[in-house]
Amino acid sequence: MDTAFWITISTIMGLIILSAFFSGSETALTAASRGKLRAQADKGSRAAKRALNITEDNERLIGSVYWAIIWLIFWQHLWQRLFSRDLLAKVAWHWQLW
Repeated sequence: MDTAFWITISTIMGLIILSAFFSGSETALTAASRGKLRAQADKGSRAAKRALNITEDNERLIGSVYWAIIWLIFWQHLWQRLFSRDLLAKVAWHWQLW
């Protein structure tokens, strides 16, 4: 297997991991108890304060995370299409590169 194959596989896996991170973040932030976050923030937790600030506008939070996920899926599919062997062979044949 050549280098292009491994670059493609690692890029797609990286994008899948980023997508999972954003999905998990969205689930965690929307399911978090505001009361518990407020109690932790009152005790001085910077992470709880940050989570409260992020979850202030729930619609904006969900919209931002969904856009991130959509862009990751778009780039994943684009990368897969651009660097698949069949497409490269077609482009090379069309432009007489080989």
